[in-house]
Amino acid sequence: EGLYMYNVGDVVIYSSHGLCSVEDICEQTFSDITKTYYVLQPLNDSKLTIRTPIDNAKKQLRDIIEKDEAIRILSSFTSPGVEWIEQNTHRMRNHVEIIKTGDRQKQAYLLNTLLRKKFEYEANEKKFPLQEEKLLHSLQEIIFSEFSIALDKPSEEIYEDVLAKLS
Repeated sequence: EGLYMYNVGDVVIYSSHGLCSVEDICEQTFSDITKTYYVLQPLNDSKLTIRTPIDNAKKQLRDIIEKDEAIRILSSFTSPGVEWIEQNTHRMRNHVEIIKTGDRQKQAYLLNTLLRKKFEYEANEKKFPLQEEKLLHSLQEIIFSEFSIALDKPSEEIYEDVLAKLS
């Protein structure tokens, strides 16, 4: 596979930016220290370019999910997700913690709960809380875009699949 963990053209997950393609691998010198960098481009932001030193990459970068794991996580949407905490601030803090873990299964449980709650709210003609709505969107973005690559299917199809499992 060559010297590097990743090669040009690979899609990886870079800490806070989500899915990125490896555009280039190059050497750069800053204050007399030469390092090799990955040049990354977030898939959802073509104007942004990120450089991260290769020796830093083990902490910052990870592979996208394996196909069988994606399938297993998708099947978890048939069962209830995480517990819904009634108290707002406590609930949001809990949700943010889950997102920070980067653990796709935990995030899927949370997404599961948010989707179910949203439908419940709508069925009762209540408005779904805005902060939850935002969270729901960012989770969908994170999970479905990654699964889309892992399963080689459009995100919309994965979304439909999830909705079918919720009902």
